[in-house]
Amino acid sequence: METLQIVTVSNDNYAKHTAVLLTSLLENKKSNNPINIYIIGSISEGNKSNLKESVKRFGIGITFFSIDPALFQNFKLTKHFKQEVYYRLLIPQLLESTINKAIYLDSDMIIRDDITQLWDINIDDYFLAASRKSYLKRKQKELSIPNEFGYFNSGVMVINLSKWRENNVYQLVIDYLINNESKIDYVDQDGLNGVLYDKYLNFDKRWNLTTGDLKRLKNKKINPSIIHFSGKDKPWKNGHKYQNEYFKYLNLTIWNEND
Repeated sequence: METLQIVTVSNDNYAKHTAVLLTSLLENKKSNNPINIYIIGSISEGNKSNLKESVKRFGIGITFFSIDPALFQNFKLTKHFKQEVYYRLLIPQLLESTINKAIYLDSDMIIRDDITQLWDINIDDYFLAASRKSYLKRKQKELSIPNEFGYFNSGVMVINLSKWRENNVYQLVIDYLINNESKIDYVDQDGLNGVLYDKYLNFDKRWNLTTGDLKRLKNKKINPSIIHFSGKDKPWKNGHKYQNEYFKYLNLTIWNEND
């Protein structure tokens, strides 16, 4: 039985939302597979303690990785994308070399299904699996990606760590970002698409239903397995169609007691 390797990136501003993510994931995990959780980012000892406390009842621990901020200080940032977005590129280097696969999840989402189903996607022949987003065709065109491959959202990725290490994907993406800086809007996501556009497996959008997807689905019925609060419409800020579910899981964390 495989051990699920789950990685996310966070900071003190997002610690509470990360607790919601992890609580929703563990509440809805049905399989008996063991699970390891890793959080990358600069987080205070107090918030580390709160995060550990929020998952303690599941019998799960958390491994934290701190990153030197100087590593990405010269890279392009935007109002919405801070330095932390680059940290996910380091996952193959941070996790033990014996770990060959991992699921990366952004902190601004909730899991409504058994994450084991996503883990079980076979990516032996791919560098990663992700969800293609048709509404990002503009980016696809700007990055000169052939139409047949589309453009994927990197908020949920099943990563083939072996292939990333063997092919030094980290350096390839960094080089791409440096050489194409004028085209970069979605920071590391643009770099990942620019390098791996023909090396990923597209999975159903229900495993990464973004706010962009929701706006385009309108009245179409869909039962998302992962709700990704992408963009500016956050349930804790501007409201969201699924905000009640966010607060449902928030109430199960230690932050419920502190707020």
